Amino acid sequence: MSSTHQASEIVIVGGGIYGTSLAYQLAKAGKSVTLLEAGEIAGGASGGPGERGVRTNGRDFRELPVCALSLELWSHYQQAFEGGVGYRRIGGIKVFDIPYGHREHEVMGRMHAMAAAQSSLGAPSEVWSRDETLSREPELAAGIIGAVYCPNDGVGDHTFATQQFAKEAAKAGVTIRTQAKVEEIIHTRGVATGVRLAGGEVVPVGERLVIVANAGAQTLLQPIFKPHEFSPVWNLMPQMHYVSNPLNKKVNHLISHAHRRLAVKQIPDGTLMLSGGAHVAHTPEGLWKGSLSSMTQNVTDAIMTFPFIDHSTFMKADASRIETVAADQIPLIGQTEALANTLYGYAWSGHGFAISLGFTKLMTDWIVSGSKPEALEAFSPTRFHKPAALLRSAEVSRAA
Repeated sequence: MSSTHQASEIVIVGGGIYGTSLAYQLAKAGKSVTLLEAGEIAGGASGGPGERGVRTNGRDFRELPVCALSLELWSHYQQAFEGGVGYRRIGGIKVFDIPYGHREHEVMGRMHAMAAAQSSLGAPSEVWSRDETLSREPELAAGIIGAVYCPNDGVGDHTFATQQFAKEAAKAGVTIRTQAKVEEIIHTRGVATGVRLAGGEVVPVGERLVIVANAGAQTLLQPIFKPHEFSPVWNLMPQMHYVSNPLNKKVNHLISHAHRRLAVKQIPDGTLMLSGGAHVAHTPEGLWKGSLSSMTQNVTDAIMTFPFIDHSTFMKADASRIETVAADQIPLIGQTEALANTLYGYAWSGHGFAISLGFTKLMTDWIVSGSKPEALEAFSPTRFHKPAALLRSAEVSRAA
């Protein structure tokens, strides 16, 4: 079955925060856009209960310039959209204690170096002493020696934000199709001309095809990728726990920990959301399997950071969203060599929500101008292949 619909200039595959925000920005730039989503909007990693961190604190340094752009845009759209995007700028702190066998001067040195580097890369950061940290977050464990504070960090309702961008995109003229699973890229003479849906329909592509389907992206791109375009990735199922707050304590910031895989946030109804820790197993169908060991580890880390959580009641766990992770845990953004009009972005590595708006702004600039922004070079998949190629081509002198 083929489609008789006129081709949109841009066809986007993936209806998460990347697909919806990119569609909106391109439509506002004057492009005709069709967005295809295999399930429902925010049905994948961009959906689910609670809130996600929107932070720069502790990020890979290569991401920080994009993070800074993202935080500006989160604030902008919170004001610009009717109803906002569910973004709250509450500030974020990464707390430090002294792990067994370590030295205080080393930990303090790391705090100051981290704050200085983040500040120079676009994420204003400052070091808090122990007393200042406990004055701002009095429920923290007594062993805390200080924190790095990022005032621009915050949290966001990821499901609501994704749906809001879809709503605004539709108002801007984007055609949004759900239950439209893309199974094949159709191409001729080095150009993507359409995509074939699961039911056989071919949706035509006009100017550009953009794949931002995260967990399904590399499989879809596999038939057209050259060997050096493949990147080492894997899938995981992040686990979020929700616990009650019977003592009515207050967590004032987005909290992460320097030595524990932990994030703590208090969502608007007062519930405490614990994330960032050990994950759960998943089946080939993408269903998650509960894990008492990972749950115990995650809750224990939270209690060691905030002792009052020991009085909480466990409410629920959620690990229903597959996340794709690159080997170095930063995203993959590129253009396929075989198809000059096909761009992609995936492997958001568990923190893609926070940095999404920066990436989609840069991808919009790339599509509209035809020139790849320099800020995206660090995320090219060639980073896994190019250094080895350069070494192989280097001449080794006899003196060496």
